[in-house]
Amino acid sequence: MKVVNGYTISLILISCVSLLVSITQLDTSFLPYFLIMTGIVIILEICPIRLPSGDQYSAGSIGFLFLLIHSGFSFSILAIFLATGAYFVKSIKTRKIRLIHLFVTIGMYVGSILASFFVWNWTESLPLLFRIGMVAIVFEMVNFMLLEGIEVTVFGKKMFTNLKTKIVELLIPVAVSIIVLSRLILIQSETELLYSMFYSLFFLLVVNFFSHEFVKQLTLRKSISESFIQVLEGRITPSLAGHGNRVGIICDVILEDLEYPKRKRFDLVQAATIHDIGKALLPSYIFRKRGDMTLSEEREYKTHPEKAIEMVKTMFPKECFSEWILYHHERWDGKGFPKGLLGEEIPIESRILALANELDHIISRNHDAETILKIFVEKSGTILDPYLVEKVQLHHIEMVLENILPYKEGTKEELVHQYSDHGTYSNLGDSFFIKVQNGKVVSPKNELENDFVLSLAGIASERKKDVHETITFGHQTFDLHAHWEPNGEVTIFAHNLSPYLHFRKRLEQNILESYVEVVNTVSDGKITLYSSKARLLDQIGEQIADIPIKSNSDVSKSRKLTMEVLQQMPTELNSMQVQVAVSEAVTNILKHATSGNFSIHRREKVLQFLISDKGSGIPLHEIPKTILVSGYSSKRSLGQGFKMISNFSNGVSIFTSSEGTNVLIKFKRKSKNNNKPGDVAS
Repeated sequence: MKVVNGYTISLILISCVSLLVSITQLDTSFLPYFLIMTGIVIILEICPIRLPSGDQYSAGSIGFLFLLIHSGFSFSILAIFLATGAYFVKSIKTRKIRLIHLFVTIGMYVGSILASFFVWNWTESLPLLFRIGMVAIVFEMVNFMLLEGIEVTVFGKKMFTNLKTKIVELLIPVAVSIIVLSRLILIQSETELLYSMFYSLFFLLVVNFFSHEFVKQLTLRKSISESFIQVLEGRITPSLAGHGNRVGIICDVILEDLEYPKRKRFDLVQAATIHDIGKALLPSYIFRKRGDMTLSEEREYKTHPEKAIEMVKTMFPKECFSEWILYHHERWDGKGFPKGLLGEEIPIESRILALANELDHIISRNHDAETILKIFVEKSGTILDPYLVEKVQLHHIEMVLENILPYKEGTKEELVHQYSDHGTYSNLGDSFFIKVQNGKVVSPKNELENDFVLSLAGIASERKKDVHETITFGHQTFDLHAHWEPNGEVTIFAHNLSPYLHFRKRLEQNILESYVEVVNTVSDGKITLYSSKARLLDQIGEQIADIPIKSNSDVSKSRKLTMEVLQQMPTELNSMQVQVAVSEAVTNILKHATSGNFSIHRREKVLQFLISDKGSGIPLHEIPKTILVSGYSSKRSLGQGFKMISNFSNGVSIFTSSEGTNVLIKFKRKSKNNNKPGDVAS
């Protein structure tokens, strides 16, 4: 990217000359309006309205045009410098921005204002509302043209790509400018004008607040998916870790020039991030083995898009998500899977996912932009849609490399050591044969007790068929197959399962620990999953009271006990919230277990409620879904009320296993109440 060129230098010169001219022609009588409107514009520039498409609308252009019409050219130019400078100062704290970008941006605004200034003077004899409309249109159109010049001279893009989409996007700012400016300019009273300016600011700030909250939720959902999918991919194989997030980044970069609707882009990037989630349901050895897959392994691998459908439907109710992911391995030439769709039979979203997916695979082996583009273009018409391939240019590859290479290297460093130790199937234990003839063990190697071997051989002889048994001697576990032969001999195949069982136990512990990380991430630290019961119990303070939970009547007893304790030890959250959270947790015992216990504890400035059951435990994969999916519930999950439990508390800790579940709900006590309560009957 060549930021410094003749075009950008000319924009900088325009901005500097305009600033000098405006300073010499200031009319101080308009200074109050200038200060107020500039303050409003600075606020709007620093806190722009965030649109679901990812774009930002600052509405600052309305302020620039108002000052141009009401106070003159000079004040409008000064406002541009101050507002753009404020945005630059704010942005430089979070990301590195070159000073030349500031002056180029100012130059674009100044150029747009200059054109609007000439149009305003040229249409002096025409009706006021018409003039305001013309000024608003000219400002946005000139700004659009200048931005196109940046795209061509700096990024090397073709001019006027996606022209129809971009023109449509100009309609909203033009319409808003005309409506707001018409109201402000037509006001005659200075008092009413100031009132309207502040009212407009208040209205825009309210819109800004709700737009930030909406986009915040979308961003949170996206970051949760990214964290979840990275952990999941890392568990399958280190080489896959980060692939989904990189495909999401690639998709985000190229969608701008694929003429894809902005209102659907967030969903497609989300689908790109989780497109390979179905691989989590395949045997991990398929991805870890060296060499090519066998035919059966290849058939198994090709089922992962179909396996993904139910998972995707659970996490993302939108039907389109599962369809896009189902067909992301279809090929333009019809040789893909799972359906063998041809050309435009494949949904456009699936073709875009295939393009981003293929590009990440190419980048994983090459880092030179021109080489990557050359290999990528070779896939056109076979694997990839030729129309989409034609849209991807060298500057897209450069932007993708800039965004994903540091991310890719960081992901490898974090995960490679975690999965490259001895935790593999490389040592599954020894195998050996034991032969029994005429009631005697005649094999040279026998790690089992003779009496047991002879007993197993006798059963096989008596039944005259093969017998299978698993037995543990000391710390060793053996899998045994006794084969009876017509001549009376019995051959026993023995395999030592101990190394495998040890590996499986370590793998289960690794999975549990990975879910600890996942749950902490998706709950933003509000919910803690413990990998052992002892660690959770270490967090518990002095017990105040407890009751067993066996029937529905015990729910009301637990609520009554909670109220008694809260009267003596009130919490920062109100009593009703505490009771709701506790009742939901106790009710879950009766729904998902046979019995349990409810106890209340205090520790330092925290009141704790421990709900324990003796059920079969909660499957680990249910916990993130319970947190992520609104209203999600299943027979073995924590139920829909779990979200309420976490929302109506200061923190939740969980330990779950096949022997039961422990949920510890924590509430901060009011600091002014430090007296110990009297004894509460248990």
